[in-house]
Formats: sequence, structure tokens, C-alpha cells
Amino acid sequence: MRAKAQPVAETYGAYVWSPTAAQVAARHSLPVETVLKFDQNTPPLPGVPQVPLAQSMARLCDYPEGAYSELRAAAASYTGLQPENVVVGAGADDLILLLAHTFLGPGRRASLVPPTYAMYRIATDLRAAEIVAAGEDADLHWRCNPNNPTGEVVEPEVLVELARSRPEQVVVVDEAYIEFGGRTAVPWVDELPNLVVLRTMSKAFGFASLRVGYGLAHPDTAALLEERRSPGPISGPAERIASAALRDPRLLELPAIIEERERMRASLVAAGYDCPPVAGNFVWLRSTEPLGEPLGERLEEQGLVVRAYAEGIRITLRRPSENDVLLRALGAEPGSAPGREATVIRTTTETALRLTLDLDGGGRARIATGIGFLDHLLTLFAFHAGADLELIAGGDLDVDEHHLVEDVLAALGTAVLEALGDRAGLTRFGQAIVPMDEARAVAAVDLVRRPHAEIDLVFSGDRVGALAPSLLRHALERFAIEAGCTVHLEAAGADDHHVAEAAFKALGRALRQAATPGEPGIRSTKGEA
Repeated sequence: MRAKAQPVAETYGAYVWSPTAAQVAARHSLPVETVLKFDQNTPPLPGVPQVPLAQSMARLCDYPEGAYSELRAAAASYTGLQPENVVVGAGADDLILLLAHTFLGPGRRASLVPPTYAMYRIATDLRAAEIVAAGEDADLHWRCNPNNPTGEVVEPEVLVELARSRPEQVVVVDEAYIEFGGRTAVPWVDELPNLVVLRTMSKAFGFASLRVGYGLAHPDTAALLEERRSPGPISGPAERIASAALRDPRLLELPAIIEERERMRASLVAAGYDCPPVAGNFVWLRSTEPLGEPLGERLEEQGLVVRAYAEGIRITLRRPSENDVLLRALGAEPGSAPGREATVIRTTTETALRLTLDLDGGGRARIATGIGFLDHLLTLFAFHAGADLELIAGGDLDVDEHHLVEDVLAALGTAVLEALGDRAGLTRFGQAIVPMDEARAVAAVDLVRRPHAEIDLVFSGDRVGALAPSLLRHALERFAIEAGCTVHLEAAGADDHHVAEAAFKALGRALRQAATPGEPGIRSTKGEA
């Protein structure tokens, strides 16, 4: 006899978000800029939209096209199915709730395998259905594969057999992390009307803020779900961006993410942690003792936020140099990180900042200093240097911007110094001439270890936005000294905005050329680096 389901009010618990960086900083008296979050299983940098933002925002006055034909066609193409197999939702969470609404209710049962994603329990409770253990008969079986938070993988044939042997019971396979490992159950959805596979744009694609998910099912099942979903769960701009990404998936960082996952796991295993193999963009520290919450609390006191469970802790992968900060906090030896990357955390009585630079990135930047024009200049620098740059900084802007501008450029120089390593095999010299309308900048960089700067920027006014351009000369000198290289940079023109833009573009292009791999060793008559 089935146990009586409890009322929703007695069983329902809200989804528990990890604390924000601001909350962690306030709780432990830390600068918010130094807090690192390893808790949300999203990429450290966002996906790059493959449609112009102006195009995606052009029809904000219109509702999205109700059938989501473009998105369904793109998802079908990506998964090898037909648009009739696809149902869309505002993230996989929306589809989880839709499935619970369609197949669960009072007196019904859902099975899951804990620990697993909390939304399965929440969706089941909202329908006043009963939760039972795996192996029991249920009206709906929730399975996350690869599993969150453990990263465990079940072969799809096992899940297919569950669906095939119980045709009156729905099997939902959540494949949010499938791009990071494991095999998909998608090839069987046309055969089994009771099999539903869920996907998301939040993880491997890097579009969590868009809130786009899609389900894959037999056409009859997909049609049933489409009839029951809300009329317009996904915004028009989100649909266009997600559709373009699915039509031309650019998941080039997946090999690097998987390599970094294995590097972290090896370091943690060597340090004595129970860190099993996983298939996701995270690692899992397993424990049969109450490790998760105490360890999570100790890490949070250092500004490192992880996801704690009774069974252990889950650590989302960030950039390698950021992961090294966490590894050291856990007493693990980071080992050799791939690529040329560095993370700099700097805290003084005047400023606090965290900066991560990847010299071999794609020119992406996520910058927030509180000075809009400085953010703009650093974004231009990163793009033309072909580097990824993430920077969050704050300081005594109530006094003026002097300290913050200088410390940001100094930290950028330190990151260049650390990312270059021993500087073996570099071209060494780089130069660029960049026009910007009436302005022109000339930059020359020598990456031999001889710190020197000759900066000549000609400005005619006192401010560009919230930045006094006169501060840039000294700040760029600090950049060169901290980077341990020689920089010659000059720029002039009638418009101060153009002068500064041209200067930072030229510096980025010259650095990119100088840091390009060349002959073994740095070519020098002195025989030194």
C-alpha cells in the first residue's frame, strides 16, 4: 500500500542559493572583490552571442513567436532529431516543473537517486506527490546523467531499459552536463514515448542568464508538453542568441575544461581527498563523515564559496589560476597549469581587486572597476591582445580615481609577468601603429626582463567620463614595471577619448605580437631572458 503523500506546505522547501559575493564579504569582513565563487556550475566567462545584440533587441515590443520554430529547429539540428521532438522552456528548471505538472499529483510517486539536483524534489513536492527510492515503482523517475553534484555517469542503456520495462512510467534524463562527458539517451526518444531528455544552454554554452532549456521526446510526448507549457517562456532575444549558438556550436574550450578538471582531481587525490572520477564542469570531494558543511564554512571564511552537501562538497571549475587559489586553501599542490594564465588578488587600505588574465584567450573581457571609461579601455586592450581578462575592483572613489587606476594597471602588469612564466620561446618584440580617426598611437614592447617605460600621451582636457586621462601615464608606467618589460607608447590627437582608445589598442596589439611563440628562448645577444 502506498504511503499517503504529505501536503505541500509540510514537505516543500525552497531552492537554496549559495550566498552572494557581497554576503560572503559582509559575513567575514572581506573585500567583496576578492571573493571567488565555485558554486554555480557555470563557466567563468560567458558565451559569445553569434548574432548582433542590436539585431536580437530590435523587436522588444513584440512577443516571441509562440511556436519557437527557430529554436526548435536549431535544437533538433544540434541533437540529430526533428523539430517535432523538441519542447522548449525557460531553462531546464521550467521543463522540470512542466513535467511534474503533467505527470505528477496527489497519490502519485516520483523516484530519484540522492544526492542529486534539488529541483526534482521541489517539483515533486509542489505537486503533492510522494518521493520514493530508485528501484521502486513510480509514475516518474528523475535521473540526472551525468549526476549533479557527484558527477557519476550511468550508461544510457540502463536508463533506456528502465523506460522500456515500465512503459506506463515516465523516465526523465537530465543531461545538463552531457557535453562534459558521458553518453546521451537521445537516440532512443523516438522509440520510447515515456523517455524525456532535458538539455540546457547554461553550462557548456555559457548562457545561464538567457534561461533557455529544451526537452527531447517522442513527437506525441513533445506535443503533449508543448500544449501545457506557458505561452512565451523564453524572450525573443534569448531565442535568437540560443538558436544561433545551437546552429553553429562553438564549444572549443571543452577539451581545456576537461583537462583542467583532471588536473584538479589529480591534485586533490594526491593531497589525500576522496575525489572520484566525474563527468561535469566540476569536481566532487566525497566523504562518509560530515565533511561538506564544516569544510565549506572554512573555505568561505577565506572568501572561497563552494557548494556543500552532507556527503561532500562540489567545486565548479573556474580559470586554472583561480582554481589554484582553492587548491592551495585545501592544502593541495596545484601542479602545472596549462596555458599562460595568472590570477592576482590585491588588497590595500585604498583598493581591493581580483584580476585573471589568460594570454591565450579569445579577447573576451568581463570588467567592473566602477570607472566606465577605464572598463572600456581595458576591454579594448584585452580584445586586441587576444587575451581573456576578468577584473572586479573597488576603491576609494569617494576621494578620486587615482589609487584605483594605478592599482588596476599594476595588477595587470603583475598578471602579465606571472602568465609569461620563464618567457621561453617568445617572439620578444612587438610593435603596432593604430589610428583612431584624427588620433594615432604607436606602441613598442620588448619582453626581455628589463623593466622600462616611455609613455607620452597628449591630452587636452581634464576628464573623459569618470576618468582623468592624466592618470594613465603613471599607471601605464606601473604596468610596464610590474610586467618586467620595456614599453614605449605614444599617442596624440584632438579628441582625448580617441587618444586613450588608440593607446590601449596599440599596447594590446604590440603585446600580442611580442608574446607570440617564436624561436626557442628569447633571442638576445646577452644570452639572457
